[in-house]
Amino acid sequence: MRDSAAPCYQQDSSGEAARVDKPLDEPVGELQPLGVEAELFRLLPRQHARVGGQRYISAARGSCVCEGELLVAVDGGGSGSRALIFDAEARVYASFEGPPLNYATLGREGFLRNIKALLKPVPELCGGRAAGYVLSLAGVSAFRDEVEKLLESELGARVWLLTDIEAVYMAAARGRDAIVVSSGTGSFAYGRRKGRSARAGGWGYIFGDEGSAYWIGRELVRRALACYDGREECGELVSLLLQRLGASTVEEAVKKLYREYAAPSRTAELAKLACEAAEAGCEVALRVIEEAARELERMVSAVERRLGFEERTTVYGTGGALLGCRLLAEALKRFVEAKGRVFRLSEAPALVGCVLHYLSLRGLGVEELERVSVKIPAPLRRVEAP
Repeated sequence: MRDSAAPCYQQDSSGEAARVDKPLDEPVGELQPLGVEAELFRLLPRQHARVGGQRYISAARGSCVCEGELLVAVDGGGSGSRALIFDAEARVYASFEGPPLNYATLGREGFLRNIKALLKPVPELCGGRAAGYVLSLAGVSAFRDEVEKLLESELGARVWLLTDIEAVYMAAARGRDAIVVSSGTGSFAYGRRKGRSARAGGWGYIFGDEGSAYWIGRELVRRALACYDGREECGELVSLLLQRLGASTVEEAVKKLYREYAAPSRTAELAKLACEAAEAGCEVALRVIEEAARELERMVSAVERRLGFEERTTVYGTGGALLGCRLLAEALKRFVEAKGRVFRLSEAPALVGCVLHYLSLRGLGVEELERVSVKIPAPLRRVEAP
């Protein structure tokens, strides 16, 4: 790690880089104390200077920070992506958003087009080329070597590639032996123990994703249609679905579902309706929520068995469906802890996992990673796909 007494540089009125001998472990302008506490902040507008062959970045209001090379963390999913600029001390300077980056669904050309669009602001924000990229990408598991070589060739820098599953694990468990279960648009469970890892689920919406927001939304629609047919008793579920879709008849609703909700991310939006209906006392919606929680617990049990956990297992729950639906989180906690485990919710996003993964490569251990606090600033801009 860098010596806290290393000199800082800022531009004086003549535009030259002037030395400032204030130690970096004291607050300077917008900056926070260093150490393992990594406070994210925005350092714009800025000036750039090169002193002794090394790049330094200083804020326009006179605050300064010694910097060598800057890195980029990327979280690329099926519905969008987010990136941030950070340094080797885990300080973050900016974040921005962009188009989807799921390699499996976009293909090589679509992926390259979108990631180039996302990373277009990097030279401006870094004052030059980034030193390296830590990327968490959805749909990359089967193409890992291919994507890594492609990115290194295109970006001209060192690349550290994680699956979105690995990044979520790192953000929640911070390298500890534990299991992470996620229910977002898709679902999976992933764990590590004594250097070994195992995954359950994560097979996509056609053949898997049990307990996910997509699965919940699809099941809710299926139950509502069964109610309309007279195959089930559902109370007000059909009318609730029609109201949410802005349809006056079931036939009209089905047309709208096929036209506007065919994408998994759109079907997943109906999970919110399932949660609201369950909260209001709809028994069918509550059964869907309970069944989703049971499916997620089955994934946890599968990972636990494969890794041979003997000690009391810590399970972290994450993902938009779990974090956004109290009943789902409570049901999963009940099922998980019924088998003697500890259950905790984690709101840490995959971008945090990217930063922590990089820190672990630099030698930070589990105890040190546990004390790192990463707060992501609001995005400076939105980059659209070309």
